[in-house]
Amino acid sequence: MNPTHATSDRRGAALLLTLLISIAVAAMALGAILMSSGARMTTRFGAREAVLQAAANGGLELIRDSLNHGVFDSLLPAASFTTLEFNAPILDASGAVLPGITRSLYVGRTGGRTGGAATAGQYGSNFASGLSVIRDPRGSVAARRLLMSQESWSKFAVAINNWSGSAVYGCNESILGPFHSNGNLRLQNGCSPGILFSGPASVSGGILNQNSGNFQGGLRTAAPNIPWPTPARISLMRQYAQEADAAGGDYDLTAPTLGATKPGMRIEFLTVDLNGNGTIEWDEGFMRVWDGGSAADSITRYTIASLWIAAPSGSGLSTPVDPNALSRNCGAVIRMNGTRRFYTAAEVYRAVQAAGGNNNARRNATRWLLSGGNTGSRYNAIMANEAVTNRRCFLGGDPELFPATQGTGLTPTPAATNSGSHPFGEWRERRNGPLAAAAAVRGDADYLIPLGRNPNFKGVVYVTGDVAISGRLRGRVSVFATGNIVLADDLLYHTAPGIQCDAEGDIFGAIATRDVVIADNSVQTPFNIGGTLYGGFDDTPTDEQYNMFFLAAGTGVGTTGNFYTSGLPGVPGDVPPYYMNGTKHSSAAAETCSGAPAGCIRITGGLAMGRVDYYTYRTGAQAYGYAEAHAYDRCGAENPPPYFPTTGRFSANRYYEVDPVWLSQKTIADYFAALRAQ
Repeated sequence: MNPTHATSDRRGAALLLTLLISIAVAAMALGAILMSSGARMTTRFGAREAVLQAAANGGLELIRDSLNHGVFDSLLPAASFTTLEFNAPILDASGAVLPGITRSLYVGRTGGRTGGAATAGQYGSNFASGLSVIRDPRGSVAARRLLMSQESWSKFAVAINNWSGSAVYGCNESILGPFHSNGNLRLQNGCSPGILFSGPASVSGGILNQNSGNFQGGLRTAAPNIPWPTPARISLMRQYAQEADAAGGDYDLTAPTLGATKPGMRIEFLTVDLNGNGTIEWDEGFMRVWDGGSAADSITRYTIASLWIAAPSGSGLSTPVDPNALSRNCGAVIRMNGTRRFYTAAEVYRAVQAAGGNNNARRNATRWLLSGGNTGSRYNAIMANEAVTNRRCFLGGDPELFPATQGTGLTPTPAATNSGSHPFGEWRERRNGPLAAAAAVRGDADYLIPLGRNPNFKGVVYVTGDVAISGRLRGRVSVFATGNIVLADDLLYHTAPGIQCDAEGDIFGAIATRDVVIADNSVQTPFNIGGTLYGGFDDTPTDEQYNMFFLAAGTGVGTTGNFYTSGLPGVPGDVPPYYMNGTKHSSAAAETCSGAPAGCIRITGGLAMGRVDYYTYRTGAQAYGYAEAHAYDRCGAENPPPYFPTTGRFSANRYYEVDPVWLSQKTIADYFAALRAQ
């Protein structure tokens, strides 16, 4: 039999396969169409969003430009906000109107970082917020906020408003941070290597001997002037000092002198370990205020330990030979009348007089005391043959000047400082009574005025008149004075400058309507004893050091606004202000700065001067004063001293997206009210 094959009927299968393939192709095409359409829609949406955001950001820059080119105070009311535009049309780069898009612009103040306008001064009242709201016809809304901070003069290592004098930067000096001059810049000729400017430098006027400068941070010439702080603006700070003290008088002070380089008031900063943990916390800083109560020459000399140039008639003492023979500030530890302690020159002079010593005996005894036994002779009738130790000079009212408080650091009472034999002033008591935490650990709490521990303290101390400053600062403080601020002795932070720039770091601002003056006093400079210049009276082993940012604003009249060293007439033909009459530093191991006889003056922070007419160092055959060896503190730019004067220019700080639905519900007025209370 022949085999056979089975077959099947497959007609129509090709048609079905064709239909399936067609459906698949159609689906792919439809998917491609949908994807393309979605991409176009996404692109259009993204482009639209980008347009709205760009318009919003452009509005924020218009707000900032308005503040920087107008009178910003008029745009920043204290308790409201300003509407710069409302549903206004927007122009593109070519000046054409963007169809259907409108913009509203608002600006207002923003409070400080720690809880509202009442504490804004802790950081300088210099924050503002701009709000830009963009709308299109379809109901799309974009809202953006710009937080702006006003630049502080403390951003500069050195700033000068008017350089009118002949002083120049010397070849061995340097400016280690940003520099700006609204006037000129004067450099010594022929410096090689050049005078270092490590930060950006800008000068509005001319530059003398420009080739002597090494401008590592760049140099901008013909720079625009930055508006200089006025006395009227500085006087506005008084309200913040008054608000810090309900009883009045602790932070708003009135001094006995105005325009003097020997003030009758001084502020000393100190720390107290309130909780006894061995660490000085951010709120354990205090100040105490010495008030001489008078502008009499003897009182002002005592306040800042100036030379005691008066001598009794017939005593054989003279100003050039023994200028401190009757000093109530300078002395040493000796044994007298059976008691070994610190005695001042005035005490020794009067004790020898009371014991029957003649003029020569009194003079020799004070010389023996002040020279450490190297000249003169002790008065054997009342003085033991023991070494003279711990020669020192102290500012007026210091605890070491009074037997009851020597070695304790406790503030002497008015009964001690203002007694009949010593009527030279007193430490001011705190108006609200002693701080309880201080009273628990110290017996002089009545005189300790709290800084960070006072919740109402805004960082401002205001002095009507002149004030001297010194001490160890823990906290954030600015001292404003309508007169001079005198640097009477070292002022140092508890935390080193530049280490901690936040709210718990230390920073100090000294703002004088007139001048900032380095005191030529017995604490910081040597003086003659028997016609020989003796040093060793300073309490620090090296030269004068001040951690601070200062601004000598000037009154706009005369030569106020300078930074210089005061002193006695020393060179024939000199005109005020005179310079130091010492020829070496008071430290035995003094630093050498450009050959200056007094060594170095070191300000770690920043210097802003209304004028440069005078100087801290005079060269020549009879040289006087300190050479400057300053360092810049970056915290001045990051977190300025409280209410330190600002330049008037606002810079962008940070941007925020704002939910437009939430903003509509809250309202613009309530939003800016909330910003002021931040």
